[in-house]
Amino acid sequence: MDRYVLSNNGRARFRRLRIRVNSDTASKIVDYEILDYLYEHGAATVEEIENYTGLSWDQVTNKLSTLIYHGYVEELAKQ
Repeated sequence: MDRYVLSNNGRARFRRLRIRVNSDTASKIVDYEILDYLYEHGAATVEEIENYTGLSWDQVTNKLSTLIYHGYVEELAKQ
């Protein structure tokens, strides 16, 4: 099962974002829900992210693809 984690760069960028924005507000913004979950819980599967965010599998995978493209998230090597 694929697992995703914040990249080192993504973790630092998201930490700076959380400092600027109240974390309660940031976690309620859909674009940040995935980053917030990965920041708090570490590596996660699409299913775990789905359960946390309430987004569909397609929505989660699309957002993960965008976050990977922008360097916030990376896919862990398959084991």
